[in-house]
Amino acid sequence: MRIACSPIVLCVLLATPTAAQTPSGLSRLVDELERHNPELQAARREVDMQVARIAPAGTPPDPTFSVGYMGGLLRPPFFPSSVTPNGFRQFAISQEFLHPGKLSARARVEAIEADARRWSYEDVRVRLIGELKSAYADYVYVDRSRTIVARSKELLEQFRRIAEARFSVGKAAQQDVLKAQVEISLLIERLALLDRDRTALQARINALLYRAPDTAVPSDLSVATASLSFTLDELRRLTAERAPAVKRDESRVDRGQHVLTLAHREVLPDFAVNLTTEQAVAGMPWMYGVDFTVKLPVFWNRRQRPLIAEARAGLESARKTRDNTLAMAEARVVEEHAAVTTAERLVALYQDSILPQARLAHESSRAAYEVGSVDFLTVLMNFMTVLDYEINLEEQRARRLQGLARLELITGLDLVK
Repeated sequence: MRIACSPIVLCVLLATPTAAQTPSGLSRLVDELERHNPELQAARREVDMQVARIAPAGTPPDPTFSVGYMGGLLRPPFFPSSVTPNGFRQFAISQEFLHPGKLSARARVEAIEADARRWSYEDVRVRLIGELKSAYADYVYVDRSRTIVARSKELLEQFRRIAEARFSVGKAAQQDVLKAQVEISLLIERLALLDRDRTALQARINALLYRAPDTAVPSDLSVATASLSFTLDELRRLTAERAPAVKRDESRVDRGQHVLTLAHREVLPDFAVNLTTEQAVAGMPWMYGVDFTVKLPVFWNRRQRPLIAEARAGLESARKTRDNTLAMAEARVVEEHAAVTTAERLVALYQDSILPQARLAHESSRAAYEVGSVDFLTVLMNFMTVLDYEINLEEQRARRLQGLARLELITGLDLVK
């Protein structure tokens, strides 16, 4: 394992995390999000709601029981007198039976919808985790940038004191002192803006974790990142196979196919069986009867046929939605892959070339200024150049971390912990 860090940069474990490694600080935030985020909990309960609908969809209709009596109005019910020749009492039970295959098809439709809801839950989960990691990367970037600016302000105040000392003995112009003061004021403004951004990002992170907005968020958490060793074609293939949004839409296509099958079966007739027992005047034996009824779909052209058209349109809509989701996901993979690889190249460029050269130029101009070889403006420009490059380095580190987090969302890989 190799650890890369600097005095002003968050230490990053540059190794692929394994189960044996201790969970990183960012992983603990992710665990807290999965336990407490209200949106994620609501999505989990929606899955439970849909699962609860599977059994009722495959259950036959409830039987019905009826009791009847016919006779004189002044006679006690169910106890006809022998002088009531036409009085009788009746008990009946009936059960409706749907055409074979309808109940199983309905249950299957609900089961597939439950599977789609599970993928929707997974899509919400990875999206929220991606937002948390992206917001944390921005928070670290802003916090580290503030550290750089604050340190640069202290150094610039030293330059101002040097310029004041040189001005007092007639070796520097007053404009050197004034220029240094202006740049210090600009850094104070920059610090105020960074404080504002840090407060906003802290509130955003705490909202995702369902905590109080002013809860402290440490900026020195360890973050384990896996190297992006996948080619663009491999990432696109993983997107089609593992992206939660794509899997959700594929489940919706499967559901649409079963809904269409069920719509065709709705044209088939349903049945019912009635068991009846009745007794005429008291003293006569009970009589029993069995009735079979068939529900004839004589209005299928106005009822079932539109349902078939609706199911067919829904299936085609689900297919187009899946194709669009996949196309957009693949486009995002290309975008984020380019963002990550570009950020990696820029980080290496800043670390290995630009920053060392800029610092060397600054130190050289500062030494030359102290002996009067260069003017103060040159020193100041070199100093501000180093400051800008240091902040740019932090920004590219944050962009790389955010790109990896977004690739997690699309491909289902585990790249940032």
